[in-house]
Amino acid sequence: MSRNSEGLLIVAEEVARGALYLFSGSVLATVLSALCGIAVARLLGPDLYGAYSLAFTVASFLMIFTGFGVNSALTKYISSHYKSGDRGSLAEMIKSGVLFVVLESLLIYLLGYVFIRDLTAWLVNRPELADSAVILLPIVVFQALITVSVGVLLGFGDMRRIALINITQQAFRLLLAPLLVVLGMGLRGALLGNTLAYILSAALATVFLYEYYSLLSRESRSSGNRDLLKMIAYGVPLYISGVVLSLVDVYRNVLLSRIASDYVIGSFNAAYRFLTIITIAITPISTALFPAFSKFSDSEDLRKMFVISVKYTSLIIAPITVFVATMSREIVAVLFGREYLVLTPRFFTLAALNYLYVVVGYMVLGSFFSGVGKTRVNLESTLVYSAVFILLAPAISQYLGVDGLLYAIIVANGASTVYALYVAHREYKIKLDYYYSLSILGASLLSAIPARALLVLLSSTGGVLLNLVKLLASGLLFLLLYATLLPVLRVVNKSDIELVASAFSNIKLVALLVRLVVKYEEKLLSKLVQYTV
Repeated sequence: MSRNSEGLLIVAEEVARGALYLFSGSVLATVLSALCGIAVARLLGPDLYGAYSLAFTVASFLMIFTGFGVNSALTKYISSHYKSGDRGSLAEMIKSGVLFVVLESLLIYLLGYVFIRDLTAWLVNRPELADSAVILLPIVVFQALITVSVGVLLGFGDMRRIALINITQQAFRLLLAPLLVVLGMGLRGALLGNTLAYILSAALATVFLYEYYSLLSRESRSSGNRDLLKMIAYGVPLYISGVVLSLVDVYRNVLLSRIASDYVIGSFNAAYRFLTIITIAITPISTALFPAFSKFSDSEDLRKMFVISVKYTSLIIAPITVFVATMSREIVAVLFGREYLVLTPRFFTLAALNYLYVVVGYMVLGSFFSGVGKTRVNLESTLVYSAVFILLAPAISQYLGVDGLLYAIIVANGASTVYALYVAHREYKIKLDYYYSLSILGASLLSAIPARALLVLLSSTGGVLLNLVKLLASGLLFLLLYATLLPVLRVVNKSDIELVASAFSNIKLVALLVRLVVKYEEKLLSKLVQYTV
């Protein structure tokens, strides 16, 4: 094996392990967050819980204006400079980046504090919530500190600590928010519990950040304000992209409120909450890929890494998307109840179709351009998406209602992905392996047909537990068929099996499951070789 190939495999293994740590942390943090929400809702009751939810609006709005993408810039430059051995400027870069983010977020906090009554009146039409909303204002600063610290840790590839910060934050929310309500502080106690959780998790993030900073400061050299300006120039397109997407979401909600009843809107929002099943798998992968692309300077290595990333991301996301889309009715019944079965399954299936673009680079292209430093392409792709959606959504939804809104999102995401692919091909000669893409999609769809048939055969009236058993049985059949079809269609080979085995062999949590899958795939591959000979 060549040195370049070994380097690619090492990075691919790092991405796989990092994504697993992030995924595990994300799942646990999501569970803790959900438990916190349930506990606070039960303790406060519907009226106060409504006020509790609205109180977050001002802080969430102000957080949009913090950071300016400096956290992403730190990830990119730390990842690329640390690997190449050029570490002299990293300590100063971290110092200037963190100071900028903290000072800028403090300014936003002060503005929010001064205008808190105006903001609560404008954003939620509840000026009387000002005294409650002000309790949460400190999270504007502490979340900014957490975000920039995570950007540094991501640059060093320290996914374990990133997951630990996320889990710590949600664990303290679960502990403190309900506790302070029980102690008699009511709504203010629940809000204060959240603020304290952000402070404590920010303290942990700062400790991790300082460890890396102290190691690098020994070989530090000053570069004045150049590094800060470079980071802002890198991060601003990503920041603007995030703001634009937030505004498009507001536009979508305004449009939705004009074309749909409260029941339809509730079904639509339930479908988007349902998408968490997919996004909880996608986000760790795209996050881990970002610093990975920053490590390559050779164009040929970048092209190979891009193809590998699309292949392995598709191997995971495409089957998850197809399975939950084809089983959406049963999953909705379990998660939300039968009253949501009229519209939510269809809305979810249409929304999930967007994730099938993963087979042509969706979810990898953003990490790729961020990694190579072309953040303007990310902004351009966002503008393409926004323009197409804003133009199409009113026209289509006028005739098709909420379905038309979802079709507009699908078309807009497709246009954005095609544009990013075009730029990747033009500037880096990126070419997809469409055989792999179509085969992975085909294997997912073929596996879903018998799995869906089994679910129909098992179908009978029953409660949540029975539906879960049926979904589990169908899921196991789906996985068995999918794992069988991949080697049959020549999607995976011996090198793929070795990479998976190497990446996860030392992670006890999944080592046994990985060994079983690897042995099964190896036996299939050996049988196929015998038949072809």
